[in-house]
Amino acid sequence: MDQATRTRLERNIFPAAHQACEPWEKFSWHTSAHVAHSSQALAIDVFGTIKTSANRDAIIDALALTMGLPTGGSWDITLEWSARASLLNEPSPTQVDVYAESPSAVILFECKFTEQDGGACSQTKKQSGATPCDGNYGEDGAQEHDMTSRCALTEKGIQYWDIIPKVFHLDAHTDYKPCPFAGPAYQWMRNLVVAYKVGRQKNKKPAVVIVYADHKNLSMAQKVKSEAWTEFTESVRQDHVSLHVRSYQEILMLAEEVTHQDSEDKPLWRELSEWVESKISAISSDRRKPKRKRSSRSHTMAANRNA
Repeated sequence: MDQATRTRLERNIFPAAHQACEPWEKFSWHTSAHVAHSSQALAIDVFGTIKTSANRDAIIDALALTMGLPTGGSWDITLEWSARASLLNEPSPTQVDVYAESPSAVILFECKFTEQDGGACSQTKKQSGATPCDGNYGEDGAQEHDMTSRCALTEKGIQYWDIIPKVFHLDAHTDYKPCPFAGPAYQWMRNLVVAYKVGRQKNKKPAVVIVYADHKNLSMAQKVKSEAWTEFTESVRQDHVSLHVRSYQEILMLAEEVTHQDSEDKPLWRELSEWVESKISAISSDRRKPKRKRSSRSHTMAANRNA
């Protein structure tokens, strides 16, 4: 990492969170982490500050309490955490923005900012001239693609559908048209399946939290308040692995509430809240600006270039 790159990153990360990124040269940075709309940077702003705070355990305990998770003990926080490839036999292991673990619980935080939704399954996209999946989960598709499994990922040895019936009110031996995870729910499914498996292996209660920036102009804020999201959460077997949504604003308000009045960290959370709100406001303002219309001359020139 050259100095110019590091300087851009430092300017986009809340100062109190810098220590959480050490060593910066080895940290798993996204290519857009230096820009204001980076979801990774916003996650580091908040959870990096919590990670390095003397009040870390109290803050995560308070958050866990709101989700019905056991509290007590020390919380370890890992930014840019990846599951073991052998956990579900994934060629590209599931990665989450923040992973928190205590003696009794594990929490996977998936953090969103300007994203429209979760990530969709890649098997419905053309690969090497062919599309492995038609978007349905069923025997017809398996026969059409000369597979023995209803799912193209199962055919490749990936074990999602071994765990899905334990996490969702779904049956691996039933056809679903369309597949419930062909679209954006695919990312949430991976998070939930991984959390369940990790929790079982460690004998700890698991949870997944979708963290979002709460603003009327941001898609994820609209998504988690929609009927479609309610239907999705009702499909989860919450007694096996719980799914929650929390806004950055809620988390920071909680951090300020549990921090003692005489603590040095007390004003820190207000400063961080202002930092976060400034990023949200900047992005929201840009989205409200009307797009400039191209002049007829520019349109003609562009058409000539493409002719």
